[in-house]
Amino acid sequence: MKIYYLLLALLITTAASAQQNPQYSQYIFNSMSINPAYTGSKKVLNLNLFHRSQWMGVDGAPTTQSLALDGLVANEKLGLGLNLMHDEIGAQSTLSAYANFAVKLPVSANGVFSLGIAPGLVQHTLDGGKYGIINDPSIPQEKQTDIKPEIKLGAYFHSRRFYAGLSGTDLLKFEDENQIEPERHYYFTSGYVFDVSPFVKLKPSVLVKEDFNAPTSVDLNGFILLGDRLWLGSSYRTSMNIFNDPETDEVEKRTAVAFIGELQVLKQLRIGYSYDKMLNGYSDQSTHEVSVGYYFFRKKDTKMLTPQYF
Repeated sequence: MKIYYLLLALLITTAASAQQNPQYSQYIFNSMSINPAYTGSKKVLNLNLFHRSQWMGVDGAPTTQSLALDGLVANEKLGLGLNLMHDEIGAQSTLSAYANFAVKLPVSANGVFSLGIAPGLVQHTLDGGKYGIINDPSIPQEKQTDIKPEIKLGAYFHSRRFYAGLSGTDLLKFEDENQIEPERHYYFTSGYVFDVSPFVKLKPSVLVKEDFNAPTSVDLNGFILLGDRLWLGSSYRTSMNIFNDPETDEVEKRTAVAFIGELQVLKQLRIGYSYDKMLNGYSDQSTHEVSVGYYFFRKKDTKMLTPQYF
Protein backbone atom coordinates (compact mmCIF):
# COMPACT_ATOMS: atom_id res chain seq x y z
CA MET A 1 0.00 0.00 0.00
CA LYS A 2 2.93 2.35 0.56
CA ILE A 3 3.77 2.31 -3.16
CA TYR A 4 0.10 2.64 -4.08
CA TYR A 5 -0.17 5.92 -2.20
CA LEU A 6 3.14 7.01 -3.70
CA LEU A 7 1.70 6.39 -7.15
CA LEU A 8 -1.38 8.42 -6.30
CA ALA A 9 0.74 11.30 -5.07
CA LEU A 10 2.82 11.17 -8.24
CA LEU A 11 -0.25 11.19 -10.45
CA ILE A 12 -1.93 14.02 -8.57
CA THR A 13 1.11 16.28 -8.88
CA THR A 14 1.91 15.50 -12.53
CA ALA A 15 -1.34 14.61 -14.29
CA ALA A 16 -2.13 18.19 -15.24
CA SER A 17 1.26 18.97 -16.77
CA ALA A 18 3.39 15.94 -17.61
CA GLN A 19 3.60 12.25 -18.14
CA GLN A 20 6.77 10.22 -18.38
CA ASN A 21 7.28 7.80 -21.24
CA PRO A 22 6.67 4.15 -20.40
CA GLN A 23 9.71 2.12 -19.39
CA TYR A 24 10.89 -0.83 -21.51
CA SER A 25 13.55 -3.45 -20.85
CA GLN A 26 13.37 -5.27 -24.19
CA TYR A 27 13.89 -2.21 -26.41
CA ILE A 28 17.24 -3.83 -27.29
CA PHE A 29 15.39 -6.30 -29.54
CA ASN A 30 13.33 -3.65 -31.36
CA SER A 31 14.19 0.02 -30.89
CA MET A 32 11.54 1.50 -33.19
CA SER A 33 9.49 2.68 -30.19
CA ILE A 34 12.24 5.08 -29.09
CA ASN A 35 13.92 5.82 -32.43
CA PRO A 36 11.94 6.07 -35.71
CA ALA A 37 15.19 5.86 -37.71
CA TYR A 38 15.41 2.19 -36.66
CA THR A 39 12.31 1.45 -38.79
CA GLY A 40 13.06 -1.22 -41.40
CA SER A 41 16.40 -2.25 -39.91
CA LYS A 42 15.36 -5.93 -39.74
CA LYS A 43 15.21 -5.84 -43.59
CA VAL A 44 11.99 -7.90 -43.68
CA LEU A 45 8.39 -7.34 -42.60
CA ASN A 46 8.69 -7.53 -38.83
CA LEU A 47 5.87 -7.80 -36.26
CA ASN A 48 6.53 -7.32 -32.56
CA LEU A 49 3.98 -7.65 -29.72
CA PHE A 50 4.80 -6.60 -26.19
CA HIS A 51 3.30 -6.57 -22.69
CA ARG A 52 4.81 -5.16 -19.49
CA SER A 53 3.39 -5.46 -15.96
CA GLN A 54 5.32 -3.25 -13.56
CA TRP A 55 5.38 -3.64 -9.76
CA MET A 56 3.24 -6.78 -9.71
CA GLY A 57 0.67 -6.89 -6.91
CA VAL A 58 0.47 -3.12 -6.44
CA ASP A 59 -2.93 -1.48 -7.10
CA GLY A 60 -2.68 1.08 -9.86
CA ALA A 61 0.79 -0.03 -10.97
CA PRO A 62 1.82 0.69 -14.58
CA THR A 63 0.97 -1.72 -17.41
CA THR A 64 1.99 -1.27 -21.04
CA GLN A 65 1.08 -3.02 -24.28
CA SER A 66 2.39 -2.28 -27.76
CA LEU A 67 2.25 -3.50 -31.34
CA ALA A 68 4.97 -2.60 -33.84
CA LEU A 69 5.07 -3.48 -37.53
CA ASP A 70 7.79 -2.36 -39.94
CA GLY A 71 9.50 -3.27 -43.19
CA LEU A 72 11.43 -1.98 -46.21
CA VAL A 73 10.21 -0.67 -49.57
CA ALA A 74 11.65 1.31 -52.51
CA ASN A 75 14.56 -1.07 -53.16
CA GLU A 76 15.36 -1.18 -49.41
CA LYS A 77 15.90 2.59 -49.25
CA LEU A 78 12.78 3.45 -47.22
CA GLY A 79 11.55 1.94 -43.97
CA LEU A 80 7.83 2.12 -43.17
CA GLY A 81 6.25 1.20 -39.86
CA LEU A 82 3.30 1.45 -37.50
CA ASN A 83 3.60 1.65 -33.72
CA LEU A 84 0.58 1.37 -31.39
CA MET A 85 0.91 1.67 -27.62
CA HIS A 86 -1.37 1.62 -24.58
CA ASP A 87 -0.02 2.62 -21.18
CA GLU A 88 -1.95 2.84 -17.91
CA ILE A 89 -0.92 3.91 -14.42
CA GLY A 90 -3.55 4.36 -11.74
CA ALA A 91 -6.23 6.75 -12.98
CA GLN A 92 -4.21 7.88 -15.98
CA SER A 93 -3.91 6.14 -19.36
CA THR A 94 -2.34 6.91 -22.72
CA LEU A 95 -3.18 5.52 -26.16
CA SER A 96 -0.87 6.42 -29.04
CA ALA A 97 -0.48 5.61 -32.74
CA TYR A 98 2.57 6.57 -34.81
CA ALA A 99 3.39 6.16 -38.50
CA ASN A 100 7.15 5.63 -38.90
CA PHE A 101 9.29 6.63 -41.88
CA ALA A 102 13.05 6.10 -42.21
CA VAL A 103 15.32 6.91 -45.16
CA LYS A 104 18.23 4.44 -45.51
CA LEU A 105 21.53 5.81 -46.83
CA PRO A 106 24.37 3.30 -47.44
CA VAL A 107 27.66 4.93 -46.37
CA SER A 108 30.04 1.95 -46.67
CA ALA A 109 30.10 -1.71 -47.66
CA ASN A 110 28.36 -2.69 -44.41
CA GLY A 111 27.29 0.65 -42.93
CA VAL A 112 23.86 2.25 -43.21
CA PHE A 113 22.87 5.69 -41.91
CA SER A 114 19.15 6.31 -41.35
CA LEU A 115 17.05 9.40 -40.70
CA GLY A 116 13.59 8.82 -39.27
CA ILE A 117 10.39 10.68 -38.46
CA ALA A 118 7.22 9.41 -36.77
CA PRO A 119 4.14 11.66 -36.72
CA GLY A 120 1.29 10.40 -34.58
CA LEU A 121 -1.70 11.02 -32.36
CA VAL A 122 -1.71 10.61 -28.58
CA GLN A 123 -4.83 10.33 -26.41
CA HIS A 124 -4.46 11.05 -22.69
CA THR A 125 -7.25 10.06 -20.30
CA LEU A 126 -7.56 10.94 -16.62
CA ASP A 127 -10.32 9.31 -14.56
CA GLY A 128 -10.27 11.33 -11.34
CA GLY A 129 -13.03 9.21 -9.81
CA LYS A 130 -10.53 6.39 -9.35
CA TYR A 131 -8.64 8.42 -6.75
CA GLY A 132 -11.54 8.21 -4.31
CA ILE A 133 -10.87 11.81 -3.26
CA ILE A 134 -13.70 14.37 -3.26
CA ASN A 135 -13.95 18.11 -2.63
CA ASP A 136 -10.49 18.76 -4.12
CA PRO A 137 -10.71 21.23 -7.05
CA SER A 138 -7.32 20.09 -8.41
CA ILE A 139 -8.64 16.56 -9.04
CA PRO A 140 -11.38 16.13 -11.69
CA GLN A 141 -14.18 13.85 -10.58
CA GLU A 142 -15.18 12.89 -14.12
CA LYS A 143 -13.17 11.26 -16.88
CA GLN A 144 -11.20 13.79 -18.92
CA THR A 145 -9.74 13.00 -22.36
CA ASP A 146 -7.62 15.00 -24.74
CA ILE A 147 -6.09 14.10 -28.10
CA LYS A 148 -3.06 15.87 -29.55
CA PRO A 149 -0.66 15.40 -32.46
CA GLU A 150 2.87 14.34 -31.65
CA ILE A 151 6.14 13.65 -33.45
CA LYS A 152 9.39 11.71 -33.00
CA LEU A 153 12.69 12.32 -34.80
CA GLY A 154 15.79 10.15 -34.94
CA ALA A 155 19.12 9.28 -36.55
CA TYR A 156 20.61 5.79 -36.57
CA PHE A 157 23.81 4.22 -37.90
CA HIS A 158 24.62 0.53 -37.98
CA SER A 159 27.15 -1.79 -39.52
CA ARG A 160 27.24 -5.54 -39.11
CA ARG A 161 28.76 -5.26 -35.62
CA PHE A 162 28.20 -1.69 -34.36
CA TYR A 163 25.23 0.64 -33.93
CA ALA A 164 24.52 4.10 -32.50
CA GLY A 165 21.35 6.14 -32.42
CA LEU A 166 20.08 9.53 -31.25
CA SER A 167 16.39 10.40 -31.05
CA GLY A 168 13.79 12.68 -29.51
CA THR A 169 10.15 11.98 -28.60
CA ASP A 170 7.17 14.12 -27.53
CA LEU A 171 8.67 17.07 -29.41
CA LEU A 172 5.51 19.13 -29.98
CA LYS A 173 4.39 21.57 -27.30
CA PHE A 174 1.03 23.35 -26.96
CA GLU A 175 0.19 26.25 -24.68
CA ASP A 176 -3.05 24.73 -23.39
CA GLU A 177 -3.68 24.45 -19.65
CA ASN A 178 -6.37 21.83 -20.26
CA GLN A 179 -4.06 19.40 -22.05
CA ILE A 180 -1.65 16.94 -20.47
CA GLU A 181 1.83 17.81 -21.72
CA PRO A 182 4.45 15.03 -21.61
CA GLU A 183 8.06 16.04 -21.22
CA ARG A 184 10.34 15.90 -24.24
CA HIS A 185 12.62 12.88 -24.03
CA TYR A 186 15.97 12.37 -25.74
CA TYR A 187 17.66 8.99 -26.21
CA PHE A 188 21.20 7.93 -27.05
CA THR A 189 21.92 4.26 -27.72
CA SER A 190 25.04 2.39 -28.79
CA GLY A 191 26.39 -1.15 -28.81
CA TYR A 192 28.86 -3.57 -30.38
CA VAL A 193 29.01 -7.32 -31.01
CA PHE A 194 32.25 -9.24 -30.30
CA ASP A 195 33.13 -12.82 -31.20
CA VAL A 196 34.07 -14.86 -28.12
CA SER A 197 34.07 -18.19 -29.96
CA PRO A 198 32.34 -19.65 -33.04
CA PHE A 199 29.37 -20.46 -30.76
CA VAL A 200 29.35 -17.41 -28.45
CA LYS A 201 29.08 -13.69 -29.17
CA LEU A 202 29.16 -10.82 -26.65
CA LYS A 203 27.09 -7.63 -27.00
CA PRO A 204 27.58 -4.73 -24.55
CA SER A 205 25.34 -1.69 -25.04
CA VAL A 206 24.16 1.49 -23.35
CA LEU A 207 20.99 3.60 -23.32
CA VAL A 208 20.89 7.17 -21.96
CA LYS A 209 17.48 8.83 -21.52
CA GLU A 210 17.25 12.53 -20.73
CA ASP A 211 14.44 15.09 -20.37
CA PHE A 212 16.49 17.88 -18.67
CA ASN A 213 13.93 18.11 -15.85
CA ALA A 214 14.50 14.86 -13.96
CA PRO A 215 17.60 12.78 -13.22
CA THR A 216 19.25 11.20 -16.26
CA SER A 217 18.37 7.52 -16.72
CA VAL A 218 21.21 5.21 -17.78
CA ASP A 219 20.96 1.54 -18.78
CA LEU A 220 24.15 -0.54 -18.94
CA ASN A 221 23.51 -3.81 -20.79
CA GLY A 222 25.49 -6.98 -21.37
CA PHE A 223 24.33 -9.92 -23.51
CA ILE A 224 25.66 -13.15 -24.91
CA LEU A 225 24.35 -14.84 -28.05
CA LEU A 226 24.53 -18.64 -28.07
CA GLY A 227 24.49 -20.47 -31.37
CA ASP A 228 22.82 -17.51 -33.15
CA ARG A 229 19.55 -18.55 -31.47
CA LEU A 230 19.48 -17.57 -27.79
CA TRP A 231 20.15 -14.14 -26.29
CA LEU A 232 20.81 -14.06 -22.53
CA GLY A 233 21.78 -10.99 -20.58
CA SER A 234 21.19 -8.36 -17.97
CA SER A 235 20.55 -4.64 -17.76
CA TYR A 236 21.52 -2.37 -14.87
CA ARG A 237 19.39 0.77 -14.71
CA THR A 238 20.29 3.76 -12.59
CA SER A 239 19.70 7.52 -12.45
CA MET A 240 22.05 10.41 -11.83
CA ASN A 241 21.97 14.19 -11.79
CA ILE A 242 23.88 15.46 -14.82
CA PHE A 243 21.96 18.49 -16.11
CA ASN A 244 20.12 19.59 -12.96
CA ASP A 245 20.76 20.11 -9.26
CA PRO A 246 19.68 17.25 -7.00
CA GLU A 247 16.75 17.98 -4.72
CA THR A 248 17.41 14.81 -2.77
CA ASP A 249 20.03 12.09 -2.70
CA GLU A 250 17.27 9.55 -3.27
CA VAL A 251 17.17 10.27 -7.01
CA GLU A 252 20.52 8.55 -7.40
CA LYS A 253 19.16 5.41 -5.76
CA ARG A 254 16.43 4.67 -8.32
CA THR A 255 18.23 1.57 -9.53
CA ALA A 256 17.02 -1.72 -10.93
CA VAL A 257 18.39 -4.81 -12.60
CA ALA A 258 16.68 -6.71 -15.42
CA PHE A 259 17.36 -10.29 -16.52
CA ILE A 260 16.46 -10.67 -20.18
CA GLY A 261 16.30 -13.49 -22.71
CA GLU A 262 15.09 -13.99 -26.26
CA LEU A 263 14.87 -17.31 -28.09
CA GLN A 264 14.67 -17.72 -31.87
CA VAL A 265 12.16 -20.59 -31.73
CA LEU A 266 11.83 -20.81 -35.51
CA LYS A 267 13.37 -18.84 -38.35
CA GLN A 268 10.23 -16.68 -38.30
CA LEU A 269 9.30 -16.76 -34.60
CA ARG A 270 11.07 -15.33 -31.56
CA ILE A 271 9.94 -15.06 -27.93
CA GLY A 272 11.39 -12.73 -25.29
CA TYR A 273 11.03 -12.34 -21.53
CA SER A 274 12.49 -10.03 -18.91
CA TYR A 275 12.30 -9.90 -15.13
CA ASP A 276 13.04 -6.54 -13.47
CA LYS A 277 13.96 -6.20 -9.81
CA MET A 278 14.20 -2.90 -7.97
CA LEU A 279 17.37 -2.42 -5.91
CA ASN A 280 16.06 0.29 -3.59
CA GLY A 281 13.37 0.41 -0.88
CA TYR A 282 10.81 -1.15 -3.25
CA SER A 283 12.73 -4.37 -3.82
CA ASP A 284 9.68 -6.46 -2.88
CA GLN A 285 8.03 -5.46 -6.16
CA SER A 286 8.98 -7.11 -9.44
CA THR A 287 8.21 -6.41 -13.07
CA HIS A 288 7.59 -8.82 -15.95
CA GLU A 289 7.78 -8.27 -19.71
CA VAL A 290 6.81 -10.67 -22.48
CA SER A 291 7.39 -10.11 -26.19
CA VAL A 292 6.58 -12.10 -29.32
CA GLY A 293 8.13 -11.33 -32.69
CA TYR A 294 7.46 -12.72 -36.14
CA TYR A 295 9.27 -12.25 -39.47
CA PHE A 296 7.25 -12.42 -42.68
CA PHE A 297 9.85 -13.71 -45.16
CA ARG A 298 9.78 -13.51 -48.92
CA LYS A 299 11.71 -15.96 -51.07
CA LYS A 300 14.48 -13.45 -51.73
CA ASP A 301 15.04 -12.74 -48.01
CA THR A 302 17.72 -15.41 -47.74
CA LYS A 303 20.57 -13.02 -46.93
CA MET A 304 19.03 -11.87 -43.63
CA LEU A 305 20.86 -12.79 -40.43
CA THR A 306 18.91 -15.06 -38.07
CA PRO A 307 18.72 -13.60 -35.52
CA GLN A 308 19.61 -9.97 -36.13
CA TYR A 309 22.32 -8.52 -33.92
CA PHE A 310 20.47 -5.19 -33.63
